[in-house]
Amino acid sequence: MYLPISFYRNTLRLIGVLFICVGMLLGYSAFETLFDPSVTINLNGVERNDAETKMFSLILPLILIFAGAALCISKSENLTSLHKARETFWSIIHGK
Repeated sequence: MYLPISFYRNTLRLIGVLFICVGMLLGYSAFETLFDPSVTINLNGVERNDAETKMFSLILPLILIFAGAALCISKSENLTSLHKARETFWSIIHGK
């Protein structure tokens, strides 16, 4: 038994909102470290305070924000095709 498409759409939107919130929290601290010259970042056991390392710490929050936005704006047609592909996959395995 499968759950309705609206359940998956709402679940993906909730996960997207959570990704955006976590990305904003992590991004805020990474953005603060970017402009503070006294902050050092421990990278592979080496204390560094250059701009490249600080920009690198900003990549994960940006990825989380973009992934969350993509999940929030996903259309129901994409979810319907994904649901059909999943049903086809499991019907091959179970022989239905």
